[in-house]
Amino acid sequence: MQPGACSLPPRSDALAPPRFPILTLDERSLTPSMGYVFRRNWLLPCESLVSILWKFERANAVPGHVVALFLGPDVDPYEGVIPQRGNVDVRRLGRTLAVSASTLRGSLLEPSGLARHSNLLRHCRSCIALGYHSVLHQMTGLSRCPAHRRPLETACRRCGYEAPYVANVRLLESPYRCARCGASYGGHGWSPTNPRALKAAYRRAITRIYFERCIGPATLR
Repeated sequence: MQPGACSLPPRSDALAPPRFPILTLDERSLTPSMGYVFRRNWLLPCESLVSILWKFERANAVPGHVVALFLGPDVDPYEGVIPQRGNVDVRRLGRTLAVSASTLRGSLLEPSGLARHSNLLRHCRSCIALGYHSVLHQMTGLSRCPAHRRPLETACRRCGYEAPYVANVRLLESPYRCARCGASYGGHGWSPTNPRALKAAYRRAITRIYFERCIGPATLR
């Protein structure tokens, strides 16, 4: 008589570890066996690396310590790295996100470029409400958002905390909100089920300032 469809497996198989755990990671690429979800059309012009990673976390429910490891094999997730060129393994990250290396390079600070950058996270409340943070927001030469003309802020309005602009677990696990008290920086941020775009006029303004401030001899090499 053939065993029924619901018969228990032989004892040797029953004692073996489960073949399909809830999350199986490829240790070399740090990607789950079924792959991640990320769409390039979710990205906006001159979007910062931190903003890109926040969207990736929201879409895949990936913890910050795993995302930090995408930045390079030697990165300490809790210490993190400043999101600038030379600190991030762009090819490794690009394979995981399926995003071009040129897009990722544009999301990073230029350590020897024309612009000078803040060591603190600076944000526009209107941009954050759309789930967007620009690499331009980190430029100390700009005091207002190029798109919305609102003053750029560093301090949490509830507790006054100023977050260092370092891609570490603390910042990555606090998308669009204060890493100390959890208060929102503006609105509810971004959701993969309701991605919102910048108006065309805002996109043009951001792109124009990016070319004026960032494109120069240091970046055209």
